[in-house]
Amino acid sequence: MAINGTITIPMLRYVAAVAARGSFSAAARECGVSQPTVSNAIGLLEEALGARVFERTTRTLTLTPAGERLLPMVQGVMSALADLEREAGALKRPKRKLLRIGFSQLLGAQRLGLLFEPFVRQHPDVEIIYKECSQGDMEGRLDESTVDIVCGTGLGRARNRARQTLYEDALHWVPPSGVTVGSHASLRDVASRRVVLTDGSCGLAPAVRELFAQARLPLDEYAGHARSYAALEEWAELGIGGAILPASHIRKAHSAPLRREKGPILLRYEAVWRKDLLVALHAKAFVGYLRTVVPRLVHGTTRS
Repeated sequence: MAINGTITIPMLRYVAAVAARGSFSAAARECGVSQPTVSNAIGLLEEALGARVFERTTRTLTLTPAGERLLPMVQGVMSALADLEREAGALKRPKRKLLRIGFSQLLGAQRLGLLFEPFVRQHPDVEIIYKECSQGDMEGRLDESTVDIVCGTGLGRARNRARQTLYEDALHWVPPSGVTVGSHASLRDVASRRVVLTDGSCGLAPAVRELFAQARLPLDEYAGHARSYAALEEWAELGIGGAILPASHIRKAHSAPLRREKGPILLRYEAVWRKDLLVALHAKAFVGYLRTVVPRLVHGTTRS
């Protein structure tokens, strides 16, 4: 139907079918609708155009001069629509099924591989390509569609993005050499010490800064930045400053879990993707896996 003079795709489809078949009834059969539907739609189109498209008599149906002028454009629109539908089908069912996953050093390919292994086993035709990225690079790659999904912490929010929590890691305080550590530490305890941080490319340093900002506590940040988590432990051992690290990245240093009144302080890792770009069926199946299977894997309620 035409709404306030609007020309719709069904109208154009019916015009092309009538012109090709030479009758309203044949066009209706081709389009799988009733003849009145075709007649009414073309009538509304002619009303919107202010000109008749077909000249109707009891025996013949021919294009008017206006119809002859419009038909090539109608056929062009229908051809473009067919191309669009074919391309959409190719996007949904690509010949090579790839999932490109950008991830932060904080997570690591090994841990992601363990989380995603059941999906890989169940979908042997899907190839997962891992790309370790810096925090800023992940965001850019996602928007440029050079990766399909990014996995990290502190990833930005936008209306066209969706996200799913992968797991949470407890943050620990690694005190500088000579400082005794108790069974736990608070942010206020840490605020009285110098803290060494990474360069921010993995997302850990921004997460630490955000913690102190939310708690309205000062952060005595050492001027230099470490390039690895092992280096943070070494700097703490040298007495340069203490370090805040996810428990999974502490190798040998003595540490204490960071706590606040509500409980332990956790670092959340998420998978994020563009809702408007992730259209392939295997990619949507992977999103379903992230939402349903990964939480059970993390909490030990399903078998890998």
